[in-house]
Amino acid sequence: MTPQAYKTLVGAFVVGGIVLFTLGIILLGGGRLFNNDVEYVLYFDGSVSGLSIGAPVVFRGVPMGSVTQISLVANARDSNVTIPVTIRIDERSFIRASGRALSESAQQEIIRRMVERGLRARLQLQSLITGQYRVELDFFPDTPMNFRSATPDLEIPTVPSPIDTLQRTLARIPIDQLMGALSNILENVSAAVGNGQLKAGIEAFTATFTETQRLLSDSSLRHSLENTLSQVDGASRAMQKELPGALASFHSAMDNLAQAAERLRRVADSAENTLGRDSPTMNEVRRLLTESISAVRSLRNLADMLERNPEALLMGRQGKR
Repeated sequence: MTPQAYKTLVGAFVVGGIVLFTLGIILLGGGRLFNNDVEYVLYFDGSVSGLSIGAPVVFRGVPMGSVTQISLVANARDSNVTIPVTIRIDERSFIRASGRALSESAQQEIIRRMVERGLRARLQLQSLITGQYRVELDFFPDTPMNFRSATPDLEIPTVPSPIDTLQRTLARIPIDQLMGALSNILENVSAAVGNGQLKAGIEAFTATFTETQRLLSDSSLRHSLENTLSQVDGASRAMQKELPGALASFHSAMDNLAQAAERLRRVADSAENTLGRDSPTMNEVRRLLTESISAVRSLRNLADMLERNPEALLMGRQGKR
């Protein structure tokens, strides 16, 4: 082999090795070596059991990325343990209206604004059969925006999942007290059944119900009640028919009585000039005149009330209680 051919072969071998090394890096990196995917960290308060690396990240059902890392971090100061979950948002999830992909900084700015509007992450059951979970992104504007990492721009706040909320609610229920109360109720029922009180009560209720049904089905009692109601209805109609004429006559009499009272007042004025203002006779006349006027006013009020509410003669006047 000539030296020139040898050099050519070695060069081709080196170039091929470089190409294979580059392809290996790209393949081992999942084809994400030259992309603009952005990673965010999530901190969940509850258990992340059922969540695994590679679990999907969705936004209202639309795939956005996947879980890339689940860690366990111990804090030496307060002996607390946190579980940061790292997710990767696919750059292909964000495109411009023109169809072009966004840069990494533009994606981060969009996520930051969405977090300010209430974007939160939570665990969602993906399958009842396998018990696997996924990360769900959605807007919860009424939840607090709590950050726990040193880089808030690369963190998405979390909210409890529906399962966690249900578990916390069940944990606050006083099961022991409820079971104790239920046990007391069952003991009381058992005691009532044992001494015959419950049976006696049921029999008494049955007898009362049967007697009430018999009274309601009694034809003579029902016929008597219907006759009484018919008589009351006839009397009411007759009164309503005759009452307008009686009220008119009553009004006329009240007017005549008012005129007589006015004439009496005039006579009293004339007598006052003759007998004197402070004489016993004038005092008696004044008292009689005052009582007459009060009686006329009361009778007129009664007539007005009967004209507006004629059934008051039967049912009485319905005043405020």
